[in-house]
Amino acid sequence: GKTLLAKAVATESGANFIAVRGPEILSKWVGESEKAIRKIFERARQVAPAIVFFDEIDSIVPARGYRFDSSGVTDRIVNQMLTEMDGIQPLKNVVVIGASNRAELLDPALLRPGRFDRIIYVPPPDRNARKEIFRVHLRRVPVASDVDIDKLAELTEGYTGADIEAIVREAVMLKLRDKLEPGPVEMKYFLKALEKVRPSLTSEDVERFERTYRELKRMVG
Repeated sequence: GKTLLAKAVATESGANFIAVRGPEILSKWVGESEKAIRKIFERARQVAPAIVFFDEIDSIVPARGYRFDSSGVTDRIVNQMLTEMDGIQPLKNVVVIGASNRAELLDPALLRPGRFDRIIYVPPPDRNARKEIFRVHLRRVPVASDVDIDKLAELTEGYTGADIEAIVREAVMLKLRDKLEPGPVEMKYFLKALEKVRPSLTSEDVERFERTYRELKRMVG
């Protein structure tokens, strides 16, 4: 969902899109992680206008000194990221977007003007959004006439887009195991899938996200 949102921004703006998963940057070899960051920004400058999207960004730029990391690799990555975003070499026509479920872990220096200076909170999908997410994932799935998308949306409070995708996938698998042949997936299989696929988010998670958002907004101003 986050990647698609960032990609939509790039498409609408006509910019090139570079997607990076945070954990992919980490390397046990000294200097390799910083080198990977440099290469990403070099490429972005070459193909500008560009949008660089870091998913799970908290995994590579946590607050310095936060983790017990004897190699100091994450501290060096933070320093490299700061240099690339706000250093001597200008970052012209390049927008950097980071996504995180643990934004409170980010190094505060990244939230200063000229770096990540806009904070956007994407809340869990509401009932209407969940209904549309079901529609998207059911486009290529033959469903029986008794499938009630409104009811499914009502029953999935706290479910993310990925959770809903998992429900649809599980319902299809349950149908195949039961009948051993392709065919329309009935409502009962979706209800059984709901018993197996639990929501990723709790009310405590949502409260934490909202609290973090308010705190970061105060920091950014």
